[in-house]
Amino acid sequence: MSDRSVQQLEWERCSEVHGPKFVSPHDAPPVRLVVFGAVALTIELTRAARMLGWVPYVVDPRERFACTAAFPHAERVLAAWPREAFEQLGGPDSETAVAALTHAPELDDEALILALRSPAFYVGAMGSRNTQRKRRERLAAAGLSSTELERLSGPAGLDLGGRTATEAALAILAEAVAVRHGRSGARLTTSEQAIHAGGRP
Repeated sequence: MSDRSVQQLEWERCSEVHGPKFVSPHDAPPVRLVVFGAVALTIELTRAARMLGWVPYVVDPRERFACTAAFPHAERVLAAWPREAFEQLGGPDSETAVAALTHAPELDDEALILALRSPAFYVGAMGSRNTQRKRRERLAAAGLSSTELERLSGPAGLDLGGRTATEAALAILAEAVAVRHGRSGARLTTSEQAIHAGGRP
């Protein structure tokens, strides 16, 4: 056995003593983040998603905004409407997070209806509380059930008090991670759950 293998086994043995190991990103298929809206926040959101090991996509039917060069961290930038985009990417599954950022009902509503009727683990949308109220009224009128609407995180993100696009991206992804693991996103100092999902309290 090589010295590297011995060192790896020793690290794994010791790490179990100190607590659960982090799961390698190679142990599971990557999470997809599909962002609707080629806006400034999307740049930071796709950048942060890459840091998590997620694979981000950007969708916007406005070709003048859906520019690949503007979103260097995106796997693909699609100049398409939501339904067409999901046809190209494959429908949202349980390893897909969706964020609608345009504030434009003609784009966001279609994306949200498709996502909320899918197994996507997280569906978030930007906008004020008044915008969210009107959005929920439109989605209900479009036939979404109360159970489907309850899955919508809007305004998207945890209450971090951030003011920059980078902080907003952090808030959205933090909420998505919490939802993915069935957590509230509250401070660990107030939680009685295991620090790591599936670990010991």
